Amino acid sequence: MNPAMLIPALEPIPVHWAWIDVLLIATFTVHILFMNATLGSAAVALVQALRGDTGLARDVGMKLPPLIALTINFGVAPLLFLQTNYGHLDYVSSVLMGGWWLSVTAALMLAYFGFYFFKFRFESLGASRNLLLFLTIAALVFVGFMFSNNMTLMLVPDLWGEYFTNHMGSFLNFGDPTLYPRFLHFMAATLALGGLFTALLGEHKGNDHHVRVGMKWFTSATLVNLGIGLWFLFALPSRVQQAFLGGSIPATASLVASLIGAGLLLSAGFQGKVRSAAVWTSLTVLFMAITRHWVRTLSIEPWFRIESMPVTGQYGPFYLFLISLVIGGGLMWYMVRLFFKAQGRA
Repeated sequence: MNPAMLIPALEPIPVHWAWIDVLLIATFTVHILFMNATLGSAAVALVQALRGDTGLARDVGMKLPPLIALTINFGVAPLLFLQTNYGHLDYVSSVLMGGWWLSVTAALMLAYFGFYFFKFRFESLGASRNLLLFLTIAALVFVGFMFSNNMTLMLVPDLWGEYFTNHMGSFLNFGDPTLYPRFLHFMAATLALGGLFTALLGEHKGNDHHVRVGMKWFTSATLVNLGIGLWFLFALPSRVQQAFLGGSIPATASLVASLIGAGLLLSAGFQGKVRSAAVWTSLTVLFMAITRHWVRTLSIEPWFRIESMPVTGQYGPFYLFLISLVIGGGLMWYMVRLFFKAQGRA
């Protein structure tokens, strides 16, 4: 079967595709920072709790409910922008996954409940709180694996035909050599960012123990992730791989910027400079989001080039969106400041 026959026709978008891509990368960067801080700090808390460090687990656990709320809310925007420019690919991969993709919502709801229960029943749960935290983390890891499946499946229309030989009516992208390094790359990043969040929390509280533990997780997980990133690079199709190794200036530049950022954040981490590490990490995550975008663009090039997207030129709703974004962002910043002031008073 010709893979092109399975790709839906393009629907016109109201504004130039570049605007959507920029917003996709920007919002994904914010989402992934919150996601990594949520899942990673929960994992750090669980391991430290098993080692008897209940103080750190309690302090981190108090922050998990607002973190997962921010993660989910900031995850909506990049998903919508992705569906605007690449919906004809993403919708198909979601449908092909079937029940697996629908189960993501249930897993997120369970994780949301788990973090709240962990926070408000920390003392009464006793030793069982570690089991609760483990199950909550497992739910989020499952969500991450489903997203990795979907985001890789949308890039390979030539594999979509397997759906018609699958009697279950859905399938996962297990045969893709990029699936496992891609997923592990994200999971290792969560441990690094979780450690950094723990260190930032410790610095805010004046707790040197939290800072030391957090920075150890941050640097160790980052070093491991450099190796996983190399695995991911060489698992890419040769055409895409060569683009990152000098074949495409923008793609190569994004990868080089990511590696430089990784070096700078590691330097700050080994020196114990928590805030500097946070700044370099945020910039590196942005560069990595751009690199990830190039992986998507280059991978789907045989079937779709974004330049071919039809545009209607209706910019009115887009301007209204930007105004709402600025006002909404300002209000959110104000509410976050009020939250931290209330925490300080408490």
